[in-house]
Amino acid sequence: MDAAGRLQLEKQLRDARSAEIERREIANKLEVQRNRSGATRRTVRGAAPPAMPLHFLAVGDSWFDYPLDDNGDLLVNNNQAIIGEVGTQLRSMGNPPPNILSLAYHGLSATAMLTYERQHEILDALKDPSQWNNGVTADGILVSAGGDDVVGDSFAIYLGYKRGGLDTVRFEGILDSVQASYLDLFALRDIAAAEVNIDPKQIPIFGHCYDYAIPNGVPAGYGLWQSGPWLQPSLNFAGYDYNEGLNIVQTTIDTFKQKLLELANDTVVPPGKTTNNFILIDTTTTLTRDDTLPNGWANELHPYTEGFTLLAAKFLAALQTHYPGRI
Repeated sequence: MDAAGRLQLEKQLRDARSAEIERREIANKLEVQRNRSGATRRTVRGAAPPAMPLHFLAVGDSWFDYPLDDNGDLLVNNNQAIIGEVGTQLRSMGNPPPNILSLAYHGLSATAMLTYERQHEILDALKDPSQWNNGVTADGILVSAGGDDVVGDSFAIYLGYKRGGLDTVRFEGILDSVQASYLDLFALRDIAAAEVNIDPKQIPIFGHCYDYAIPNGVPAGYGLWQSGPWLQPSLNFAGYDYNEGLNIVQTTIDTFKQKLLELANDTVVPPGKTTNNFILIDTTTTLTRDDTLPNGWANELHPYTEGFTLLAAKFLAALQTHYPGRI
């Protein structure tokens, strides 16, 4: 594909994402209107209004936005990822289930999630009272980010050639960039809280650390809609077999997890801050390292639907701990 063709394709992809995000925002506003109307009707009848469902903003990558049926057909408005679409996964869990406005989109790195255009998008959503059940802003932010910064064709950068596995010195560089992206998201949350006159502690951020993927060379999708593989090509190039690759991937995830724990444990905070108000959900060992079992891997980076359900249950448990009696 020549340069003009690439530019045209990039524009089409941007336009498709913009249209999808607009659809989600409209659907979310309609859900808010239904929730508020129901509460008003109960009040008019003299009944106590129901507690509004918690309402979250979700940002990030394909673990929140996976538009495939396991690893097969494209799905329309029925996303099988952790948060899912209406009526699936986290959206259908809990009592009452939460509402979620998702700005997540498959393929987004942490740095791409926080370009100035997408920061505008996040801020606009957080400051729009018509988008939220409480009439102010989100009750919290769910984030899935960092995986796309690490894997893919550039994964080879962080591998020792034919020996040593993951080069932790080189890997630290990209992890610093991922950590900086999270810190920027925390700062963006603080800005939004100030603009709607609430304490940033009222908008906690929940993230995760992925799981031990299998570098088997299986991409997501097929035919014209295909992405990946993201692990095996770099591992093969650097001289590692499948079993060595399994160990390298585990080290990669464990190192990534430790970087996010620095944020969750407040050992790394911005100047003048004492807390990031960030909760890390440990999703490692949720999935089995098998591509034949329903709780295993549909391709190199994504589980089957059942696996996404198990991951959603980890999020639910964390939310129930943080918001007792509300979900």
